[in-house]
Amino acid sequence: MPERFSNTSGGEDFVRIFHAGFHDPDDWPDQLSEASTDDGGSRGTDYFKAIGSCIAQVLDAAVAQKLSSVAFPLIGGGLFELDEKMLILQFLDAIEALDERLAEGESLHVWLVIRDRAQFESAAGVFLDLLLQERSKMPMVRVRRSGVPILDRFAARLSQRNNEDWAKWLLCRYTEIALELVCYGLSRAMRPATKPESLFEEGRGATFGGCREIAQRLATTATLDDHAWGARFFTRLLRDKAAARALETIVTQRNNVAHGRRSLSLAEIKKLVTRGVQLESWEQIPETDGELRLVEWQPWIGTPLTETGQIGLFDRWQKNALHYLVPETGEIFKVPRTSTVADR
Repeated sequence: MPERFSNTSGGEDFVRIFHAGFHDPDDWPDQLSEASTDDGGSRGTDYFKAIGSCIAQVLDAAVAQKLSSVAFPLIGGGLFELDEKMLILQFLDAIEALDERLAEGESLHVWLVIRDRAQFESAAGVFLDLLLQERSKMPMVRVRRSGVPILDRFAARLSQRNNEDWAKWLLCRYTEIALELVCYGLSRAMRPATKPESLFEEGRGATFGGCREIAQRLATTATLDDHAWGARFFTRLLRDKAAARALETIVTQRNNVAHGRRSLSLAEIKKLVTRGVQLESWEQIPETDGELRLVEWQPWIGTPLTETGQIGLFDRWQKNALHYLVPETGEIFKVPRTSTVADR
């Protein structure tokens, strides 16, 4: 889906107004409710992920512009019909991630502004319930080491104590990151190798369903170089019926969690994730394919122009830039894009 972020002058009342868009123009507003019904909620769940990305971008922009405070509405609590508690958990997670990135002496006051009284009282109740939860009783999830830095850095977030529903979402997000790596690994294994512009429409972000569909197509129809890192394992994974069934169930659970519907237990979802991406096999890939060198995965994996040590997964492309998402922090950075003949 298109995801746009910009800012304009705040006029007389504010310093800046930040604008975040994350829906298809055709879906707004008449077809949105139909889409959430027709696809079982997958599109609404992709919106939930996009909302988190937009929040992270606004927070980083506010700090970069040295603003003293920033206020948000409860994005996603209206027509998107996303679960209020999950939206608040995502909001709090973004603030916590920002706090870890702030340099000494930097600060930002973050407000959640809800004008509708009924929604305010409901959200305040959720906040109170979350504050009263004993941290020591919150679950933490440990997943097997994969040997892939991007996955293992995100897994470190799972090892922290989290609200149970948020931990479920993180497990589903972990699966999504693994599938993106599978998709991008097969894309670079194609002969000739392909680029993001060939597989993704301009401006449209990588989604769980989109990456899975592309990966399945490549695994079954494309000519692949078996010597490319992970290509043989990724192909076997996508052809495995048990893994496919597990991934289908994870998609359903992901939608249920985002919309506040009943979902499987945390332990059951963890088993599905392990089975769906065959986690036990990732660490064995170097035995047949050699050392993983992420620098060779460009443009599917990128690093910012400034030396920050961050590693980003391809998120989307636009005319002048490739956008990359850092999974463990939610940060997005851009790298200038070299135009191709097809662009001219």
